[in-house]
Amino acid sequence: MNAFNLKKSVAAVVLAGLSMVGAAASAQTVVGGGATLPQGFYSDLISTEFSTQFAPYVGTGSGTGKTAFVTNNGSLFNAIGSAHYAGSDSALTQGNLNTYAATSGGNWGPVIQVPAFATPVLLPYRLASAPATGLDLSDEQVCQVFGVPDQTWGEVLGNGDTNQVVVVYRTDGSGTTELLANYLSQACEGWGFQVSNQFSTVVSGAIGAIPSHWIGVSGSGAMGQAAYLANVNARIGYLSPDPVFTGSNPAQVASINGAQPLASAIQAALPTPPDVADRANPLAWVPAYELPASGYPIFGTTNLLVNQCYTNSTVEANVKAFVARINALNSEATANLIDQHNFIKLSSAWNTVIDSTFLDATSPLGIGNATACGTNGRP
Repeated sequence: MNAFNLKKSVAAVVLAGLSMVGAAASAQTVVGGGATLPQGFYSDLISTEFSTQFAPYVGTGSGTGKTAFVTNNGSLFNAIGSAHYAGSDSALTQGNLNTYAATSGGNWGPVIQVPAFATPVLLPYRLASAPATGLDLSDEQVCQVFGVPDQTWGEVLGNGDTNQVVVVYRTDGSGTTELLANYLSQACEGWGFQVSNQFSTVVSGAIGAIPSHWIGVSGSGAMGQAAYLANVNARIGYLSPDPVFTGSNPAQVASINGAQPLASAIQAALPTPPDVADRANPLAWVPAYELPASGYPIFGTTNLLVNQCYTNSTVEANVKAFVARINALNSEATANLIDQHNFIKLSSAWNTVIDSTFLDATSPLGIGNATACGTNGRP
């Protein structure tokens, strides 16, 4: 090959390589993960409807998910580059937003935090002395279970069971822990429970250090295994619904105040969406917990964290389509993927406001609004 043809060949290879890089950039895969509570739902939705646009959802726990998102650290989701979205049952804090502002330098556009759907937190247990109708705990007994470090089940239930209460708890930064903490802090006044996604912080004011006979695990799957599936007597834990723990079997999960987690009651207990004046504030979008007067009391929302603006238009369009699909599933009257995972759909009021605020192209808060974004966007 002469020098001229060699140069042409090299140039062709370089151009082809640049073309491939450009194509890869324009077709960038959407990366995300976070909370393990909704992991099964997101994994199924991505595999069935978004498999070519999204990388698989990576369950890390809500705490790590929030960190990955506000620092744009895709490595926490097993990826190189950006973290485009996150799932979290633990609400964003002002500290998280401050970290985002410092990391982005004000160049990535606003953060959006929006409820994906509602969920109960279940208390799976193994207890030979439980009544045939299942374990039914009062608020005070739940406070006692999590607020007394060394006790027997007989002391909790008022019977002769001498087995020590063994609590199975999450060691990772867990949104499920935070949802439980919301309940404990309001139902157990004077016990010292604090709201946090770290279980050790939640119970520190009540029991001090976590006792050595309690069992720490990471992730919802490990919680279900340790608290119930391992078939070891005298254990109780907390987790989200899944195909094994639906919330409808009192032999697996405890009732509270005689109530099992009914979707209609939990949906009705959720506060209304934020007022128009507050909708630009991402902290206003997670419904504040209020202890219900009746019905199953441990519940909350799992939330989706996205940006209003992305520098890659394909990523932006795919993220918007993902949010829109989840909102559409919430709007459907017939059973769908949300119901199949035993979660609870948001009310029509929430669906309408999410659509008009973040999915309407004319909304100043809408995902991808050209006027609002300008040249800003998450890389």
